[in-house]
Amino acid sequence: MMICVPATSAITAFSIENVPVAEVALGEVFECETADCYGGQMGSETVLRPEIDMAQFNRATGPVRIAGVEVGDAIRIDVHAIDIADHGVMALSPGLGVLGDRVHQADTRIVPFTDGNAWITPDTPVRIAPMIGVLGVAPAGEAIGSSWPGAHGGNLDTRVLQAGSSLLLRAAHPGALLAVGDLHAVQGDGELGGTGVEVAGRVRLSVERVAYAGRLPAVRHAEGLSILASAGTLDEAVRLGFSEVVSLIEAWRGLSWADAYRTSSVIVRAEVSQMVNPLATVRVTIPREWCPEDLYAASLL
Repeated sequence: MMICVPATSAITAFSIENVPVAEVALGEVFECETADCYGGQMGSETVLRPEIDMAQFNRATGPVRIAGVEVGDAIRIDVHAIDIADHGVMALSPGLGVLGDRVHQADTRIVPFTDGNAWITPDTPVRIAPMIGVLGVAPAGEAIGSSWPGAHGGNLDTRVLQAGSSLLLRAAHPGALLAVGDLHAVQGDGELGGTGVEVAGRVRLSVERVAYAGRLPAVRHAEGLSILASAGTLDEAVRLGFSEVVSLIEAWRGLSWADAYRTSSVIVRAEVSQMVNPLATVRVTIPREWCPEDLYAASLL
């Protein structure tokens, strides 16, 4: 029987101090039920974001201990499926998002889903593309709040983390202590308004140990490998992510650093995952044809 972790077993910070709520074996498929990022508090358009308990914000279901994972292991978290509820929520609030200074009054929109669309208004359908906002493991040092992205994963808010993709992370503790939450029915690059279509749902995952030299989170998807780098500014995040890309190309192709730098400059693309969390996150993508074949072994794609 598949292990199913309820949304009531959730954390608001990634930490070694969190007690595992379940344990699974390597390769074992398990399911996590997730509340939306507001913890289900915004079930009506009369409820406004400034009125809710933000201590319940971005709760991530878990942690789940992965038996057989040791300190320093590179792990691949395969996303088998994302099932979402029949509606989501989008909140406006003063200061929220890139243009938050233009928002003078809080406003809540319940967004229904029909025919594969999220209806922002009755005349404004947007195609659903479910994705995971928060997915990570316990960090090496102090606890990190679930609203923060980092080398441990966390609140990465990158739209390519969908069913069929995989997140590569490095375990800092035995069992990794994985947690997941903050599903979006759809989100644009940058999450510029400070929100995707926030939604509750269920995620089916499995974890494998892999041979991978990268140190930053990376998403393996149909188009390639996206290195996810988070920093205080977009410039710093791009520098961090591109530095890792050059090192990977150098190792994979047996090139000098200078030639890997030249090559990376003409094959990769840099995109913004989100710029509204405490740290900005970019993804620097290496096209699939430049990735080693074994990186796509056991691919869900």
